[in-house]
Amino acid sequence: MTDPRGSSPPPLTDVEVLADGHRAQVVTDRVQLRLLAPFMGRERTVSQVAAQLGVGVTAMYKATQRFMRLGVLRETRREARPGRALRYYRAPAAFFTPFTVISLEQIGQHNRASHLERFERNFARTVRRDLHGRWGALTRVLPSGEPFYDVATQGGVSWNPLDDDSPIVLSGWNVLTLPPAEARALQREIMAVIVPYLNRRAEGQNYLLGVFITPDEG
Repeated sequence: MTDPRGSSPPPLTDVEVLADGHRAQVVTDRVQLRLLAPFMGRERTVSQVAAQLGVGVTAMYKATQRFMRLGVLRETRREARPGRALRYYRAPAAFFTPFTVISLEQIGQHNRASHLERFERNFARTVRRDLHGRWGALTRVLPSGEPFYDVATQGGVSWNPLDDDSPIVLSGWNVLTLPPAEARALQREIMAVIVPYLNRRAEGQNYLLGVFITPDEG
């Protein structure tokens, strides 16, 4: 299997299989995993990881101790120095959690809920700050019969997020009726647009991007 950038990942030799729901929740939670990831497959100290992530050493130490208690992180060695010894920690390079331990629905709902809350908060903040004038939510029905609302004036002038002077935001859910071949083509077109922007080191503003497509079976 290839990663989103098209290259084959290295073979996994240091994989821990999880059978405990509490540990599974940690390694499938993007927020907690951000704190654990720097230890995965390498020895690191608390201060090293805190500096890398830009968090306080005390907060990072507490997270490290919690990971230790759960058994997803282990102390590997201590380096003698004046005062307190320097402690190194390491986690397995990868974790495998069967869906019998934590379901795909649980993983998806938890992560999407936290990211969606973050998206809505930033979306509303950006619109309040950068969109000037008397705007509101205009609810209407598309020719297809699907109801929707968009940001518009009372007179029905919709806000165009693609205008050069508009905030750089995009939001919306759409129900599409497509034959399978077109749905597959759309899936691949979306990925082709996104992939070049992934895993890049660049200066600038962070943007939160969410893309969802699935058969709608109620």
